[in-house]
Amino acid sequence: MAPIVDGDRCEEDEKNTIYTDWANHYLARSGCPRLIKDLTVDIADGVLLAEIIQIIANEKVADINGSPRSQSQMTENVDACLSFLDARGVNVQGLSSEEIRNGNLKTVLGLFFILSRYKQQQQHQQQYYQSLVELTHQTTGAAPVSSLKTQQEMQSR
Repeated sequence: MAPIVDGDRCEEDEKNTIYTDWANHYLARSGCPRLIKDLTVDIADGVLLAEIIQIIANEKVADINGSPRSQSQMTENVDACLSFLDARGVNVQGLSSEEIRNGNLKTVLGLFFILSRYKQQQQHQQQYYQSLVELTHQTTGAAPVSSLKTQQEMQSR
């Protein structure tokens, strides 16, 4: 039975590394001076988590305390992040802000899986709208203003 536990631990470690690298890619690309060293520790206060979400969603997470001093303020920050995602149709059911604040690896990995899927869906949606704009341009000879506005709105998100 021990090899199964060791296998699970190896799989979690691998996912931890993958999601840490994934988040750091977006943080570095945005010019954020702070990167993740330990996924379960560095997002526990909700500040860096909000930064990652903001980069991915292209929209600021409101009500984040930039210097939380208590565990309740940290939990409130993580709650604000989860509420932000929920308001955008991201399924965050089953994720506990307290477990994230406490550094529960499975919960944190679940959150980052959800974030990566959200980013993927955004990219697919942007590609879809880009294809529509190109198709409109090809069939009419020029892209209508409304198509250009749709494209610009999608890119700003």
